[in-house]
Amino acid sequence: MQRRMILYGAGGHGKVVYDCLLSQGISLAGIFDDNPEIKLFDGIEVISPYQAEKFTKESLIISVGNNKVRYQLSEEVHHSFGKIVHKTVYLAKDARVGKGSMILAKVVIQSGVEVGEHVIINTGAIIEHDSHIDGFVHIGPGAVICGNVRIGQGSFIGANATILPGVSIGEWAIIGAGSVVLRDVSDGAKLIGNPARTI
Repeated sequence: MQRRMILYGAGGHGKVVYDCLLSQGISLAGIFDDNPEIKLFDGIEVISPYQAEKFTKESLIISVGNNKVRYQLSEEVHHSFGKIVHKTVYLAKDARVGKGSMILAKVVIQSGVEVGEHVIINTGAIIEHDSHIDGFVHIGPGAVICGNVRIGQGSFIGANATILPGVSIGEWAIIGAGSVVLRDVSDGAKLIGNPARTI
Protein backbone atom coordinates (compact mmCIF):
# COMPACT_ATOMS: atom_id res chain seq x y z
CA MET A 1 0.00 0.00 0.00
CA GLN A 2 1.31 3.45 -0.93
CA ARG A 3 2.34 5.61 2.00
CA ARG A 4 0.79 9.04 2.47
CA MET A 5 1.96 12.11 4.39
CA ILE A 6 0.84 15.69 4.90
CA LEU A 7 2.79 18.93 4.70
CA TYR A 8 2.49 22.17 6.63
CA GLY A 9 3.88 24.84 4.33
CA ALA A 10 3.03 25.42 0.67
CA GLY A 11 5.86 27.81 -0.22
CA GLY A 12 9.15 27.22 -2.01
CA HIS A 13 10.55 24.85 0.60
CA GLY A 14 7.29 22.92 0.50
CA LYS A 15 7.85 22.25 -3.20
CA VAL A 16 11.28 20.77 -2.47
CA VAL A 17 9.96 18.58 0.34
CA TYR A 18 7.10 17.44 -1.88
CA ASP A 19 9.60 16.30 -4.51
CA CYS A 20 11.42 14.45 -1.74
CA LEU A 21 8.20 12.63 -0.84
CA LEU A 22 7.59 11.67 -4.43
CA SER A 23 11.15 10.30 -4.71
CA GLN A 24 10.22 7.79 -2.00
CA GLY A 25 6.88 6.85 -3.53
CA ILE A 26 4.97 8.76 -0.84
CA SER A 27 1.80 10.54 -1.92
CA LEU A 28 0.56 13.84 -0.51
CA ALA A 29 -2.64 13.34 1.48
CA GLY A 30 -3.09 17.05 2.17
CA ILE A 31 -1.35 20.34 2.81
CA PHE A 32 -1.80 23.20 5.27
CA ASP A 33 -0.58 26.79 5.02
CA ASP A 34 -1.33 29.86 7.12
CA ASN A 35 -1.48 32.10 4.04
CA PRO A 36 -5.13 32.09 2.88
CA GLU A 37 -4.10 33.43 -0.54
CA ILE A 38 -2.44 30.14 -1.45
CA LYS A 39 -5.30 28.04 -2.81
CA LEU A 40 -3.66 25.15 -4.68
CA PHE A 41 -0.45 23.13 -4.43
CA ASP A 42 0.18 20.85 -7.42
CA GLY A 43 -3.56 20.67 -7.93
CA ILE A 44 -4.29 19.88 -4.28
CA GLU A 45 -6.46 22.25 -2.25
CA VAL A 46 -4.45 24.06 0.43
CA ILE A 47 -6.17 24.13 3.83
CA SER A 48 -5.81 27.39 5.76
CA PRO A 49 -5.39 27.63 8.67
CA TYR A 50 -4.08 24.39 10.17
CA GLN A 51 -6.82 21.99 11.31
CA ALA A 52 -5.85 19.24 13.73
CA GLU A 53 -8.92 17.15 12.90
CA LYS A 54 -7.90 16.69 9.25
CA PHE A 55 -5.84 13.71 8.05
CA THR A 56 -5.47 12.28 11.55
CA LYS A 57 -4.00 8.97 10.35
CA GLU A 58 -1.11 10.54 8.40
CA SER A 59 2.15 11.91 9.76
CA LEU A 60 3.16 15.49 9.04
CA ILE A 61 6.28 17.38 7.94
CA ILE A 62 6.60 21.12 8.65
CA SER A 63 7.88 22.17 5.22
CA VAL A 64 8.96 25.68 6.23
CA GLY A 65 12.55 26.85 5.80
CA ASN A 66 12.58 29.43 8.60
CA ASN A 67 13.92 27.78 11.77
CA LYS A 68 12.02 29.96 14.24
CA VAL A 69 8.73 29.49 12.42
CA ARG A 70 9.32 25.74 12.25
CA TYR A 71 10.01 25.71 16.00
CA GLN A 72 6.82 27.67 16.76
CA LEU A 73 4.66 25.48 14.53
CA SER A 74 6.05 22.31 16.10
CA GLU A 75 4.59 23.48 19.41
CA GLU A 76 1.16 24.03 17.87
CA VAL A 77 0.76 20.96 15.65
CA HIS A 78 -1.27 18.02 17.01
CA HIS A 79 -0.36 15.52 14.30
CA SER A 80 2.41 12.98 14.67
CA PHE A 81 5.59 13.95 12.84
CA GLY A 82 7.20 11.93 10.09
CA LYS A 83 10.62 12.33 8.53
CA ILE A 84 11.75 12.17 4.93
CA VAL A 85 15.01 11.16 3.25
CA HIS A 86 15.37 11.67 -0.51
CA LYS A 87 16.14 8.52 -2.47
CA THR A 88 19.53 9.93 -3.59
CA VAL A 89 20.83 10.45 -0.02
CA TYR A 90 23.74 8.44 1.36
CA LEU A 91 22.78 7.71 4.97
CA ALA A 92 25.24 5.61 6.99
CA LYS A 93 23.64 2.60 8.65
CA ASP A 94 24.39 3.90 12.17
CA ALA A 95 23.36 7.52 11.54
CA ARG A 96 20.21 8.72 13.32
CA VAL A 97 17.60 11.17 12.02
CA GLY A 98 14.97 12.68 14.34
CA LYS A 99 11.26 13.09 13.67
CA GLY A 100 10.16 15.95 11.47
CA SER A 101 13.53 16.19 9.74
CA MET A 102 14.05 16.59 6.00
CA ILE A 103 17.14 15.22 4.28
CA LEU A 104 17.09 16.47 0.69
CA ALA A 105 18.62 15.31 -2.58
CA LYS A 106 22.25 14.13 -2.80
CA VAL A 107 23.08 14.73 0.88
CA VAL A 108 25.82 12.60 2.44
CA ILE A 109 25.49 11.66 6.14
CA GLN A 110 28.40 9.62 7.45
CA SER A 111 28.84 7.17 10.31
CA GLY A 112 27.95 8.20 13.83
CA VAL A 113 26.01 11.33 12.85
CA GLU A 114 23.00 12.32 14.95
CA VAL A 115 20.41 14.63 13.39
CA GLY A 116 17.84 16.09 15.77
CA GLU A 117 14.17 16.85 15.25
CA HIS A 118 12.77 19.17 12.54
CA VAL A 119 16.18 19.67 10.91
CA ILE A 120 16.64 20.62 7.25
CA ILE A 121 19.75 19.29 5.54
CA ASN A 122 19.55 20.87 2.14
CA THR A 123 20.64 19.73 -1.31
CA GLY A 124 24.15 18.31 -1.62
CA ALA A 125 25.29 19.03 1.95
CA ILE A 126 27.87 16.73 3.56
CA ILE A 127 27.80 15.80 7.24
CA GLU A 128 30.93 13.94 8.27
CA HIS A 129 31.41 11.31 10.97
CA ASP A 130 30.31 11.70 14.60
CA SER A 131 28.77 15.14 14.15
CA HIS A 132 25.70 16.14 16.15
CA ILE A 133 23.02 18.41 14.67
CA ASP A 134 20.51 19.67 17.24
CA GLY A 135 16.84 20.32 16.52
CA PHE A 136 15.52 23.02 14.16
CA VAL A 137 18.87 23.54 12.43
CA HIS A 138 18.95 24.40 8.71
CA ILE A 139 22.07 23.39 6.79
CA GLY A 140 22.17 25.10 3.41
CA PRO A 141 22.89 23.57 0.00
CA GLY A 142 26.45 22.38 -0.51
CA ALA A 143 27.56 23.03 3.06
CA VAL A 144 30.32 20.80 4.45
CA ILE A 145 30.18 19.84 8.12
CA CYS A 146 33.45 18.11 8.98
CA GLY A 147 33.89 15.37 11.58
CA ASN A 148 33.01 15.76 15.27
CA VAL A 149 31.17 19.05 14.76
CA ARG A 150 28.28 20.05 17.02
CA ILE A 151 25.62 22.49 15.81
CA GLY A 152 23.26 23.91 18.42
CA GLN A 153 19.50 24.23 18.22
CA GLY A 154 18.04 26.57 15.63
CA SER A 155 21.30 27.54 13.96
CA PHE A 156 21.50 28.32 10.25
CA ILE A 157 24.48 27.23 8.15
CA GLY A 158 24.53 29.06 4.80
CA ALA A 159 25.03 27.54 1.38
CA ASN A 160 28.56 26.24 0.70
CA ALA A 161 29.77 27.08 4.22
CA THR A 162 32.42 24.82 5.74
CA ILE A 163 32.67 23.97 9.43
CA LEU A 164 36.08 22.53 10.31
CA PRO A 165 36.54 19.37 12.43
CA GLY A 166 35.70 19.54 16.11
CA VAL A 167 34.07 22.99 16.00
CA SER A 168 30.98 23.69 18.12
CA ILE A 169 28.32 26.10 16.87
CA GLY A 170 26.06 27.55 19.56
CA GLU A 171 22.28 27.81 19.51
CA TRP A 172 20.48 30.09 17.03
CA ALA A 173 23.71 31.19 15.37
CA ILE A 174 23.96 32.22 11.72
CA ILE A 175 26.86 31.25 9.48
CA GLY A 176 26.88 33.15 6.19
CA ALA A 177 27.06 31.50 2.78
CA GLY A 178 30.56 30.42 1.78
CA SER A 179 32.02 31.03 5.23
CA VAL A 180 34.79 28.86 6.66
CA VAL A 181 34.45 28.40 10.42
CA LEU A 182 37.73 27.61 12.17
CA ARG A 183 36.77 27.90 15.82
CA ASP A 184 33.81 27.58 18.20
CA VAL A 185 30.85 29.95 17.77
CA SER A 186 28.80 31.32 20.65
CA ASP A 187 25.00 31.28 20.95
CA GLY A 188 23.27 33.80 18.69
CA ALA A 189 26.44 34.86 16.87
CA LYS A 190 26.48 35.88 13.21
CA LEU A 191 29.59 35.10 11.18
CA ILE A 192 30.68 35.61 7.58
CA GLY A 193 33.86 35.25 5.58
CA ASN A 194 36.93 33.05 5.14
CA PRO A 195 38.01 32.74 7.83
CA ALA A 196 34.60 33.47 9.39
CA ARG A 197 34.42 36.53 11.62
CA THR A 198 31.63 37.85 13.85
CA ILE A 199 29.53 40.69 12.48
